[in-house]
Amino acid sequence: MKNLHQTHYQFPKQTDFRRGKVRDVYEIAYDYLLIIATDRLSAYDVILPETIPYKGQILTGITEFMYQLFRNEIPSAWISTPDPNVLLMRKARVYPVEVIVRRCLVGYAWRLYRRGGRLISGVRLPEGLIENDLLPEPIITPTTKSVIGHDVEVSEKEIVESGLVPAAHWEKIRSYAMHLFQKGIEIAERGGMLLCDAKYEFGEVEGEVVLIDEVHTPDSARYLKLEGYYERQARQDPQIHLTKEYVREWLMRQGFQGQPNASPPPLAVEVIREARDRYVEVYQRLLGKPFVPRDYRVIEEEIYARCVAAIEAM
Repeated sequence: MKNLHQTHYQFPKQTDFRRGKVRDVYEIAYDYLLIIATDRLSAYDVILPETIPYKGQILTGITEFMYQLFRNEIPSAWISTPDPNVLLMRKARVYPVEVIVRRCLVGYAWRLYRRGGRLISGVRLPEGLIENDLLPEPIITPTTKSVIGHDVEVSEKEIVESGLVPAAHWEKIRSYAMHLFQKGIEIAERGGMLLCDAKYEFGEVEGEVVLIDEVHTPDSARYLKLEGYYERQARQDPQIHLTKEYVREWLMRQGFQGQPNASPPPLAVEVIREARDRYVEVYQRLLGKPFVPRDYRVIEEEIYARCVAAIEAM
């Protein structure tokens, strides 16, 4: 299968470069970022050796759609999308907190609950729930990074008292995150999906709190198929995941959950294809239009040319 695994560019005015789990980030003239979404996939904080075709294009397309949708409601660092895999952003001072909003007992929250945990990021969960149940109302469960790179639960009170985020800015972040999530629920339901949870990241540009990362993508949010959800839940049948939770669950069945010194098993070809199809499905359900895959034979040349043109136009 074709893929965009990683990029190796040297752009005009480039001042720095870093490679994340999924994105290659090029700093331009100290004040701007070209963020190239590749087809890499991470699970349990591990970058898998296989890629998911068109994943980077899908993440970028959904994020651009959301930035356009919220541009008059929530400030962001987004400037433009010079290429289907690339976001041009203002460089922000990043707050070291991932803001996770949850309304459904899935993923990490369910694994914690199943072990008897009832407190997540300082928020108490009700008794008597089963996997994929809706919570009484959405909750904010922030995380921050430990020195070894894993996500660590942190309460809203701890965020402010520790100085991770100034109190006034945290209130804005909280308000923005809840607004994004409530709108995200509506957008997902129009596409026949249930938005379970979503991760948002924020930073600061010239003293202003801004949204900085992907929004409501299959990597940063979990979606279930809405049709038949309540019937399946009443029968306690498995739900249909439309995001990379499908891959996480497959890895879990193979005995891998990111254990130290353990390597993930190779993804089966049918798992890669199914993951690709689910990413495409989320794109089409959210945007309400067909996904048109780009030509991988010329992708690297196109990305470079379009990024250079965007730099020259700055």
